[in-house]
Amino acid sequence: MKRPAAVFTIALALGAIILTSWRGAQAQDRREEGPTEIKKCQTIDKPGSYKLVNNLNSSNAIANCLAITADFVTIDLGGFAILGTRGGTAIRGPAPSGGPSGRGITVRNGSIAAFQTGVDLGLANGSIVEGLHVSGFEEQGVGIIAGGIVKGNTVSGTFHNGIQATGTVTGNNASGNGFTGIVVGQGSTVIGNTATDNGESGISVTCPSNVTDNTAVNNGTNLVLNGNGCNNANNVAP
Repeated sequence: MKRPAAVFTIALALGAIILTSWRGAQAQDRREEGPTEIKKCQTIDKPGSYKLVNNLNSSNAIANCLAITADFVTIDLGGFAILGTRGGTAIRGPAPSGGPSGRGITVRNGSIAAFQTGVDLGLANGSIVEGLHVSGFEEQGVGIIAGGIVKGNTVSGTFHNGIQATGTVTGNNASGNGFTGIVVGQGSTVIGNTATDNGESGISVTCPSNVTDNTAVNNGTNLVLNGNGCNNANNVAP
């Protein structure tokens, strides 16, 4: 009479083991899911997280290496480099015209060299560009164009401007650029940047903006405040 109860107990135990194993497999699958790997220049047309797994070399002098045509895209260069042939754009965001608005785009953590433009997110909506080393650009070249948060980048050797940004511009270093190291639009927060040895000016800001704790030395003109209403405090700009 006790056998059915024993069988039922064994069945329950087996069910619990199977369920636990299934849940463990599901959790393992979730843990193993990571950023989509980027191994070559391409168009990114789906939201998500992407990461370089090797250096990228663009042989097309007029094309974009990574063209973003979707919202909510994060690209981690993973410490790798995107190298061009002194033309085109390394990373270009969407140009809204009935398509994606360019929301939620982040680019970080790597090097870009020898393009006409390094990162162009000028039409994106609130992007983040951080931790990039950008250098060596052709005529009219600009290192980084963005609106949102531009943080902790190093830009040098561009023919034109190093950084063109609006929003929070902080902790960047711009040196040896042909025109202006850092150009910042109205209504921005410009804190803790360094600009040296740029041809025309070190840091140029459209007021009103908050401009504090920056260092601009050995430029054509060190600090330029365009218009009225800027908070100009604790800047080293002789």
